[in-house]
Amino acid sequence: MSPRATRYAGILFIGDPHVCASPPGFRLDDYGRAVMEKLRFCLETARQRECLPIILGDLFHVPRDNPNGLLVSLMELFRDEVPWVLVGNHDKHEARLTRDVSLAVLAAAGVVRLLEDAGPVEVVCVAQRRVLIGAAPDWTRLPDRVERNGVDCVIWVTHLDLRFPGYEAGKTDLREIPGIDLVVNGHIHTPKPLQVRGGTMWANPGSIVRISRSVQARDTRPAVVIWRPGAEGLETVPVPHAPFHEVFPPLDEGYEESRETVDESMFIRGLENLAIRKTSEGVGLRSFLEMNLNREDPVDRLVYELYEEIMTDG
Repeated sequence: MSPRATRYAGILFIGDPHVCASPPGFRLDDYGRAVMEKLRFCLETARQRECLPIILGDLFHVPRDNPNGLLVSLMELFRDEVPWVLVGNHDKHEARLTRDVSLAVLAAAGVVRLLEDAGPVEVVCVAQRRVLIGAAPDWTRLPDRVERNGVDCVIWVTHLDLRFPGYEAGKTDLREIPGIDLVVNGHIHTPKPLQVRGGTMWANPGSIVRISRSVQARDTRPAVVIWRPGAEGLETVPVPHAPFHEVFPPLDEGYEESRETVDESMFIRGLENLAIRKTSEGVGLRSFLEMNLNREDPVDRLVYELYEEIMTDG
């Protein structure tokens, strides 16, 4: 591969690779080899089309204890292109990006550009346009507005539970964010149609791998998307993949598609974060419950009443 570009013709977005040496879930194939081939295809496509490659979180399926051979293979693959990598929930150990997680090792080796903080990242030149790229990694918030400061376009990459139509597990509504032209989200594995809210377009290209044995996975065609200035929408580039029946056992007869959900409850992940930043007075927990519980829901109301009872008795 040639040295990575400093000026680009576009941006290529890669959804949740979930790199892992062992097959996750019900996968029957050589998953480690398959996902590396997909990443190689993505980076080669980015090189050929002169695109900046951005991975939308969850580069790894498990945060730590990945084999050294796997890390070396990723270093060799990433060394020339140096993709930008957003931090996802699977990349963190106990809800934190610690120095001993695999993603931190790649960052220390200089083979990835790590996007671990929320906010503006950098202005890059794309087809002679000044493009501000911002980030909202796992468990952060989108900005209310962004000052453009003379740039031609603003793109935000996210790893969040966004409420796309048909995705009932979403926690954050799509809305116009003044100053942001495009939001490209990871985390939700199933591709979603583009949505427009005012001057902000929302995209969710989906994961380049299929983890779950489900109707959604059976019907999904993994792909990456490319953004170019002036183009209408995003270009979809299919990622080579094996047929569903070669990757998973057959779905049971009469299998019914369940409601699409993320692999981890945002509520549980929030409690994990609280466990790290806990206070003896329970103030953090009270604030968390007030933000996440619906007092009109009987179950949520019971949870809050139990909290108040415990704190009062204490």
